[in-house]
Parts: sequence; C-alpha cells; structure tokens
Amino acid sequence: MQIMERMLSFFNRQQYGTGDRIPTEHQLMEMFGVSRTTIRKTLEILEARGLITRTRGSGTFYSGKTAFEAPTPGNKMLGLVHYFFMDYIYTEIIRGIEDEAERAGYSLIIANSNRSEEKQLESIQRLIDQGVDGLIIEPRRNLQLEDHDPIAEQIIKSATIPIVTTHWGIKAKSLSTVTLDDVYAGRMAGEYLLSMGHRDPAYVYKEDIQSGYDRLVGFRSALEAAGLELRDARLHPFNDEDEVRNAMQGYLRTLDALADPGNLPDSIFYFNDNLAVQGYRAIAEKGLRIPEDISVLGFDDHSSASIVSPPLTTFEHPKYDLGRWVAKILIDEIEYKATALPIKLLFEPKLIERGSVQRR
Repeated sequence: MQIMERMLSFFNRQQYGTGDRIPTEHQLMEMFGVSRTTIRKTLEILEARGLITRTRGSGTFYSGKTAFEAPTPGNKMLGLVHYFFMDYIYTEIIRGIEDEAERAGYSLIIANSNRSEEKQLESIQRLIDQGVDGLIIEPRRNLQLEDHDPIAEQIIKSATIPIVTTHWGIKAKSLSTVTLDDVYAGRMAGEYLLSMGHRDPAYVYKEDIQSGYDRLVGFRSALEAAGLELRDARLHPFNDEDEVRNAMQGYLRTLDALADPGNLPDSIFYFNDNLAVQGYRAIAEKGLRIPEDISVLGFDDHSSASIVSPPLTTFEHPKYDLGRWVAKILIDEIEYKATALPIKLLFEPKLIERGSVQRR
C-alpha cells in the first residue's frame, strides 16, 4: 500500500478529526519506515489535495478528508512499486530514485507489495489510476518477462504511461530495464576464487529470483573454463517460501554445506552479504576459521560487510547509481517520449577485497 494511503488509513484508525495535529515528520519516518524525503513529498501531495493543512510554527493538521482526488495539475509524480520489503540494499536504490526525481521536479510515491503478487498488481493499477506520469517496477521475484506473466498481460501491454523496471532480465524487450549483469557477476566470483587457489567452492543462493540463477550460470561457467565441475552437492539453494518460514537461510544452508567434516568445500560464495554474515555463525559453530579453514565471498557490499570479523570480501552493487539511472531513464521517456527504443542499462560489479578470502 502506498505511503499516502497508509497515512490516511492510520488517521482513520486513530479517529483523527478535522483540525487534529498529525505526527511530526520524524515520527512518521519511524512509523512507516521510509526516508524523510519520502515523508516530505507525501505530505506535500496530501496538502496539495487538501487532505492536510500545514501552519508554519504550529504543525500539520488533518483536514478530515479521506478520498483521493486526481493529481493537482502541474504536480509531476513518479510511482514505484516494490515487490520485496524495502530494506537491505533497497533503501539505497530508493534514495537514488528520490534524489534524481527531486532534481527533475518530480514527487515519488512508493507502494510496497510485501512479497504479495496480488498486491503488486493492485498497487501498479492503483498508481496508474491515480495519474502518475511514469512507473518504476521492481518485479516479483525478478524473473524474466514472459507473455504469460500477469504484469505483462494486465499492466504493461495496456499501459499508456512509460514504465521502467529494475533487476528484470534483459529479455524484457518491450520496456527499459536497469539491472546488474549477474551472469558476469557470477563469473567474476568464480574467477576470483580460482585466482586465489580455490578448486572446490560452494554456492548459497536464492533459486527463484533471476539474479540468483544468473550468478549460478556465470559461476559455473568460470569453473568449467578452468576444467572444474560445480557439483550439485556444492549447490545450496532456497526459495521465497523457505525464507518466509525461516529468515536465517544463510545460516541453515551453510550448516548443510558443512554437514560432512570429511568433505568440506574450500570456499563459499554467497548470493548476498546478508547470507554470508549468517554463514559466519554456522562456520564458527562448526569450529572452522575464516579464512584459514574456509574462504567466504559475499555480494552487494552491504554496510554489514565491513563490520564483521574478518571483514567480508564482496562485490559492490551499484545501489544508489542504479536507482538514479532508473529514475533518469523514466523521466527522459516521460519528457522526451523516448519509447521507440527501450534502453537496457547493465552495471558491472566491482570487487571489494577485505579479509575473508585467503590464497591457498
């Protein structure tokens, strides 16, 4: 549900009356888990629609209205529909989108689907109906667009506004996409471990998102080019349902990887840094040392990567720049009608060497 609707729903639940003071910007940030920029832009839109009033030096007050009206003429808006929870690397992606949107004079309205495919479709249609000028979609599970995909069938084919996606496979030919080259990323990970003398790595990854699969393709190709096989026993996948049941999949899959003391991998490549940090605990519980006994390689360069011990060697995900460019491309398509040739922008990751991989 987008932030504006969540705010109004909160006001209704708390039985706010006309003229009641609403929480401060800082309190709203904490309540809804979004940035100050998002809160400010949302309040500006609510004020423009007559849903709140703001008095300098006194505060912000509820008008008593609940119905959404058509956007105020001249108020340029982008919509962002996000499938996953807005945490981990996504806060930086959203910050990049917000900064570029603000620079160009656009407000950003965010709808979080909380891993619900039905809710994602509803959110996309709601934002279109409410008159956003363009739409950014972080699609469900990031799987490459197929003709039977409900987003393709129900939304994109009938949309009359520009739509740009993030982290969607480059086979999505009908619309612009900004993403990471995950096959290349996986190959880089494999080549790096090989260059450090590792010959028997494992891979812990999420199997039902495109980036997890693509990194596996690249990782395997690097080993095969060196005359090595990535055996099935070294693959430790999980899916969305597993993660809903237990969020500690990095820990659990690492325990699986280390289950046979006589047949341990010499290194583990993790799909992201969050999984790697969880893996640290499992490795310690097995009495193994990083990197002396086993090397660990992450991905994303999340803030947690530099504070674990030893600091995690990882690949940098261009989080902020990805967000900035997806907004820039969308705004260009809105303002210059640049839709004849959809843009496919691929970022390549950068290796960040720290202390979790040791040469063998």
